[in-house]
Amino acid sequence: MQTAITQISVLFVDDDGMVLRTMDRCLTKVGFKVTAVESAEAALAAVASERFDVVITDHNMPTMTGAELIERLLSQDPALRGRIILTSGDLCNDKTEALLTRTGCRGLQKPFQVAELALMVKAAAGKAALTPA
Repeated sequence: MQTAITQISVLFVDDDGMVLRTMDRCLTKVGFKVTAVESAEAALAAVASERFDVVITDHNMPTMTGAELIERLLSQDPALRGRIILTSGDLCNDKTEALLTRTGCRGLQKPFQVAELALMVKAAAGKAALTPA
């Protein structure tokens, strides 16, 4: 008897429409089930109505930063602890490092390769692979 393979569901949050569309397409091609939204507010609404294995959020967004979104997501759904990935061009500062440590989130420095992100998504979902997707 074969076991069905469960697709990893990913919520991808970025206010840059081009990045959003590109990552949606790339992560879908890798095999993830992707929901892409352009704002932190839309991310909060999505998490309120659907369960995601992993949330990926940009840090620098106009109405709510990735750090603020992470705090709100964890208060809304503590089970997301360790399953949120923060992407930024500036992860190497004390404030961001403290956030990642305190929340159990993972950080990924921009620019990054899709294969690198895919490995991090699998690890965050508890389904780490030995080779890139």
